[in-house]
Amino acid sequence: MNNNNLKNQSRQPDDQKRKKNKPNFFGTPKGILLIVLVGLAAIVSTATASYHGLVNIAIAAATSTLLDYAIIRIQRRKQLVLSGALLTGIIIGLIVSPATSWPIVFLAAVIAIVSKHVITIRKKPIFNPAAFGLLAVFLLFSTGEDWWGGLPDLSIWWLPLLLAGGYWITFRVRKFPLTFTFLGIYFSVYLIIALFGAADVSDMFRVPFLNSVLFLTFFMLTDPPTSPAKPNEQMLFAIVAAGVSIWINLMFGGLSFLLAGLLAANLWHTVVSAIKRVLGKTRQPVIRSQ
Repeated sequence: MNNNNLKNQSRQPDDQKRKKNKPNFFGTPKGILLIVLVGLAAIVSTATASYHGLVNIAIAAATSTLLDYAIIRIQRRKQLVLSGALLTGIIIGLIVSPATSWPIVFLAAVIAIVSKHVITIRKKPIFNPAAFGLLAVFLLFSTGEDWWGGLPDLSIWWLPLLLAGGYWITFRVRKFPLTFTFLGIYFSVYLIIALFGAADVSDMFRVPFLNSVLFLTFFMLTDPPTSPAKPNEQMLFAIVAAGVSIWINLMFGGLSFLLAGLLAANLWHTVVSAIKRVLGKTRQPVIRSQ
């Protein structure tokens, strides 16, 4: 038996262990998110007997995945992971209005994936891709946003289902400090404004605004690549997102204030992380050779 055969036999047990230890995709946070989002889309489409939203999801998901695949191949990267692009496309389809024309949906997905690969630092996207693509087409074409994935077209009794799915995702990615802080500040500020009569913000506690903020909080704010992992940083991230969202809503209205708040928090997190890295390098002791 030659040396090559011995090496191949020694590698086989290691390969088998890796296959056994490799987690099932649908048990990972991305797999769970895929299950939740597809489930929400199926429930809304079946209950309302309208399937235009599913068409938008298919267009956005296919565009995101294929473009992501092409860019990865051009970059000659070894790892070929397309699940993130697939989820980006599904989220885009769940937020844009089902009446939105397919070229707009296509463009939103393209902008999202391009931002994921171009607007980066240390090979990580700065902005949540779906939020970036959606806000871009909203600003360029005044496209309608429906957030129908948050179940606004169904009875309020369906809301616990959205909360259950959101809890499941938040638990898996360990982002409870972020979600609790954001929702706490968001609703507390609007409650204070309502009590003092500074503005009419009663809609913030009703459908569809309630559904949209829950959808954003659970499925977009908690995105691991574009949000912090440490609890204290999560809380600060949430404060920025909530503060910017509320300010933009009070000043300009609409529904895009949620996406703008998220992108502002993404940028804040990136800047703070960069400053910490620079300060960390400057504080390192200089070892002089004798």
